[in-house]
Amino acid sequence: ATPSAMPALELTDASVEIRALDLAFGTEVVRARDASAKAPTVLVIHGLNSHVGNPNVRALTVALAKRGACAVTFDLPGHGTCVDASGADARGVYTGKEEVVERARATLDAVGGEDTAAAVSICGSSLGGALALYVAEVLRREGRWKIERVVLINPLMKMKMSLPSVAVGALSLLARFIPRLEVSSRPTDVITDDETGPDIDPDAQAQCDADDLSWKKGVTLRTACGIYDVVGANDRANALVNLSFEVPILVLLGARDTVVIPDEARDKAKLAVSAGGKAEVRIFPTAGHSLTLQSLAKREEMFDLVAHWRWK
Repeated sequence: ATPSAMPALELTDASVEIRALDLAFGTEVVRARDASAKAPTVLVIHGLNSHVGNPNVRALTVALAKRGACAVTFDLPGHGTCVDASGADARGVYTGKEEVVERARATLDAVGGEDTAAAVSICGSSLGGALALYVAEVLRREGRWKIERVVLINPLMKMKMSLPSVAVGALSLLARFIPRLEVSSRPTDVITDDETGPDIDPDAQAQCDADDLSWKKGVTLRTACGIYDVVGANDRANALVNLSFEVPILVLLGARDTVVIPDEARDKAKLAVSAGGKAEVRIFPTAGHSLTLQSLAKREEMFDLVAHWRWK
């Protein structure tokens, strides 16, 4: 398709209000202007190199708001504006899953106060998918929020390069001294000119490419160690399978994703179902890593699933 053949991502709408919370990191709350106070809350956890205002993320949160949800998102450590006055939050340096849990708690507190009966759905994409599994389990065990459902969009379930735990530990120690050392290039889908490539809306891709706050350099050592840490923790805990016994999980996959391995999440979900868990997989046959960048009809289908899917 040519850039004029498809509409660009919808990053705002007259019916939707977008506001930031008064926190020490980037946040957005996106909801319909006439939304009920009881609009269902969806906590959106973005992926590597992204941030709350990235077109990929904003298009999803606006779409959720237009479908009746209150979409809430926050910047991962090392992402977005990095407004922490202490200087500890450095762009391009993701500091790990524990800090993500703290930010998730603070964000939900700021939106809903200390209501112990509050209910929330959690949606995560890519690295955000791995973090969504981890955060959902921590918050569920704490009991302050009822986790209604988890939606995973092309979640990172397994590293393409396997490292023994002792090696990860040694690299984590080294990362304390040289956290900004770039150890790999920025992950991205492999684009081809033939029909085997992923379905990507060129206008939507252009919007993402023009976003100045997205991290466009390589993966730093500290970031890589943090990614290995959460993926390893989920794997050891068999997180998707075990969480599915308590919380319904929807897995959305792009069959042409070359950034993560789609089969890993699909197989975990199948294992969960065979063990009696509540998990469902929907596959977009021509999509790559970003389901938001698909052509319009498929993009809208994905938005509908994130907003409305419930366990049968």
